Amino acid sequence: MKDLRVEEYFSSGFQLGKSNYWTIFFNVLLYGVIYVVFLITILGILLLPALLVGFYKFLLRAARGENVDVGDSLSEGFKNGMWWKSLAFIVLYVLGVLLGFILLILPGIYLIIAWFLGFYLLIDKGMGPMQALGKSRELVHKLGFWKVFVIVFVLYLAGNVLFLIPFLGVIIYFFLLPFILMVYIAVYENAVSDSEEDLEDAMFAPSEEL
Repeated sequence: MKDLRVEEYFSSGFQLGKSNYWTIFFNVLLYGVIYVVFLITILGILLLPALLVGFYKFLLRAARGENVDVGDSLSEGFKNGMWWKSLAFIVLYVLGVLLGFILLILPGIYLIIAWFLGFYLLIDKGMGPMQALGKSRELVHKLGFWKVFVIVFVLYLAGNVLFLIPFLGVIIYFFLLPFILMVYIAVYENAVSDSEEDLEDAMFAPSEEL
């Protein structure tokens, strides 16, 4: 894990996004359309976590220089029990953050940042939901909690500012998404870059989770 400055994560994300820009862009559109279709029915909503697994898996593969194409990794969320794991993760995440916001807001904001890497760990390292959340908190603090906070806050704020611009803002945001998504991936990749041994210990540690 390197001690990177905030601007270095943005630079790295830009480089990663540039290398597979159009593949990422068209996958954003494809997954986005499927996401909207899934929202129509209750069954579709239950399948959304699996869809997100496929999308995150694609982003990780693209960042690592693997051969990727439009529609890549769509089925990943339905392999090796990932559907129920991703569903359980999202339920735990949402309930935890909601409870945090009920408790005077700040705990909710803390958990959003502390659990920021959780879904990546679930998908990439095969961890269970609770293990992924716990390991995410540990890695975020190693990276620097406030660094991760600034990255997430800046990208969130930039998106909201763009959405204030009628029509054009949404278009600009979608064209920037490949870079935005890869900034997040850059944070994750640095977090796990030299943590393989620790991650293996976490994966095989006794757990009472789902």
